Amino acid sequence: MLYGYDSVVAGVCMYEASQDEIGIWKDSKGVAISVSASDLERHAYCPLSWKLSKEGFDGKGDAITSGIKKHQKIHEKVENFHNSSIDSRREIAVWTWTLSIVVIFLIDSIAFIVLEDDYLGISGDGFGSEKIGDLDSGWYYLDMYDTNSNGWNGTDLIILDGNYNLVSGPYELISGSEERVTFRLSSDCVDCIVIVRGVSDESIEISWSLSTTDILPPKELGKFLVMLSVSVLFFSILMIALPWRNRLGWKEPELKPNEIISTFEQKLFKPVWQTVDFVGGWISGGRIEGFALLSSIVIMIHGVSLYGADNRQQAALILVFVAFFWLIISSSQLRKVLLSIAEREKLSAELGIDYSTKINYSDDSKESSILSDENIGLRGRPDQIVVIDGNFIPVEQKTGKIPTKPHLSHKIQLLAYIHLIESSTGSTPPYGVLRYGTDVAFPVEWNESSKELLFDNIREIQRLTVQGGAKRNHNQIGKCRNCSRKHACGDAL
Repeated sequence: MLYGYDSVVAGVCMYEASQDEIGIWKDSKGVAISVSASDLERHAYCPLSWKLSKEGFDGKGDAITSGIKKHQKIHEKVENFHNSSIDSRREIAVWTWTLSIVVIFLIDSIAFIVLEDDYLGISGDGFGSEKIGDLDSGWYYLDMYDTNSNGWNGTDLIILDGNYNLVSGPYELISGSEERVTFRLSSDCVDCIVIVRGVSDESIEISWSLSTTDILPPKELGKFLVMLSVSVLFFSILMIALPWRNRLGWKEPELKPNEIISTFEQKLFKPVWQTVDFVGGWISGGRIEGFALLSSIVIMIHGVSLYGADNRQQAALILVFVAFFWLIISSSQLRKVLLSIAEREKLSAELGIDYSTKINYSDDSKESSILSDENIGLRGRPDQIVVIDGNFIPVEQKTGKIPTKPHLSHKIQLLAYIHLIESSTGSTPPYGVLRYGTDVAFPVEWNESSKELLFDNIREIQRLTVQGGAKRNHNQIGKCRNCSRKHACGDAL
């Protein structure tokens, strides 16, 4: 067992430390000595640079200032790319919805045109009564005509059954040359009789005919759809208000480990629609609730449109006009979709990443929390975490001169992020990515040799933290010349 000291306040904070079975240095309470990913980078560059950083000497120089600004710009572009990805998906969803309304309305309008009423061959003219036989229960159209185009002038029509009970009517053509009314027989009418009761001498101008339909007339269908939309809206609001999934034992959404990083316990980009722990309640919304709300709107529009139609021809015409109106909205929405896609493609080119890349996390160095593995004392936060082929891939952005191969210090730092993702999510990234500028990217494989390299460096930094003795480990003048802490170093070349 050794006694070490915190080099930030040298000689003041004494503690006991020893190595565990895998060589990780832990204090007397069993807490691993803290090592950050930045510590690993500085130590791999030069142990003295790491030591000076721990002693409170900040890096100085134009490269440091420039690097901070470039990193901030990269973060802003990444965040804009992420937001534009969300915007484009949202705009596409809205456009698909509006376009689907157009298609539905056009299909219905065509159906109303193609489907024909079944003429029963029942008609008459003038005053008096006429036996028309049996009528089944259902919906019927009564067409009333007047050759003089001035209405029936007080004449009306009624329908009686064989026992002279009124089953429908009275109906009258108030004005004009023709009018269609819709009525429903709730039960079969046996030996039906149509009686035209007149007060006018011009009976020859009056005529009528009966047709039947196998489906609801437009106006009645409109009423039904309006009531249905109100019911769907009520139940969708009820589903949002109540945690009904708990009652059914549902856990929605069922998220696979590779769909979102939910175990980091830190600030991440939020899902577009659902939260990870969604079970219902105000403000939150799920797929089922969202679909129900949108459906109620479509059904309501459909119902109101059909309610204003007296016959199928009018219904078809109204639906065509409504479809045209929604086509205008859909065209406007398509323009938003194209603009959002163009913005996303522009940012994709500027960042040098694939258009379809999904970014789950981006470090702004202010609000983003740090990932940690308490078992070995490692902590850090990568610049970005993206999803590639279902794997969480850390991306570390580096500014400055572009090398022909990754620097060892940068590689070790990236390996730390790969391990942190693995320990936090239980999902092993096959590799990480080092980016230099926007055009050069180096994949760094995560294998046994990489793990050994990472743990060797973690143990060495912990040892130096406990025992001290950090020394310059190179004889490269260029390293010392470019070191941001050379102003505080007494052993620079």
